Amino acid sequence: MASDQDKIESIISTGSEMAGAATGGVLGFFLGGPAGAAAGGAVGVAISKSTSKVLTDVANRLLSHREQVRIGAVTTLAIEKIKGKLDVGKKPRNDGFFQTRKNASRPDAEEVFEGVLLKSKNEHEEKKVKIFANVFASIAFAPDVKVGEANHILQTIENLTYRQICLLSLFHQKPKMQDVVLQEDDYSEFQGFIPYETISTLQEIYQLYNLGLVGCRLVPSGVQASPAGHFKALLGWDNVEPQKMELTSLGKRYYALMDLDEIPHTDLEEVFISLASLVPRT
Repeated sequence: MASDQDKIESIISTGSEMAGAATGGVLGFFLGGPAGAAAGGAVGVAISKSTSKVLTDVANRLLSHREQVRIGAVTTLAIEKIKGKLDVGKKPRNDGFFQTRKNASRPDAEEVFEGVLLKSKNEHEEKKVKIFANVFASIAFAPDVKVGEANHILQTIENLTYRQICLLSLFHQKPKMQDVVLQEDDYSEFQGFIPYETISTLQEIYQLYNLGLVGCRLVPSGVQASPAGHFKALLGWDNVEPQKMELTSLGKRYYALMDLDEIPHTDLEEVFISLASLVPRT
């Protein structure tokens, strides 16, 4: 019968199909005992214990090969990012997130990490696996993110498509992207054919709006710009003005926790092509 260490090593190695060659350092973090997680001190050891305990439990369940790949990959990506933060001297949270609280059955970290593993296991859009990993790595260093909000963020990511995640990244980064010119006006009075890919993208933007993650900048007539946070009400997807979309304060918080500046530019290109200016029918 395989030992817990064997199970961890097996699932991490399987995850290399998606996560690449970063598995060696991650295995050291898990299997090297206190020395393997020494960079983070006592909290680094606590991170190792919490994540390895949950990973072992999940590894004992009946998993398909692809589910093992996703679980191994999200673990590798999360721990690799945590190790990177520890290596440059960042301090993990020490508010008890990695310890069992009074009247609790296990640490909050174990609950959140199990959520990360299970949601990644079932995620068919595999590019989202890295987003789940980024969130756990961010939360490990963010004492202001309590377990309730952490679980809500995971639920939100699960319900978003990868294209919606790219939209959050695009709307935040477009002021720095010289080559991005999106549709200026809304589509409510557009005279012409709107591609179905564009319509589905606009519907996803409208969903982000209803989640409070994005807003459409309100620019009064005769005014070049309005203060940040002044948004107009959207009644449907055809009210979306892509060039004026930006993140709300909540959207910016989630953007940072998900590390969406890491989204490849090629993935953003696929999104902004569908939001480029349309030519009306003449």
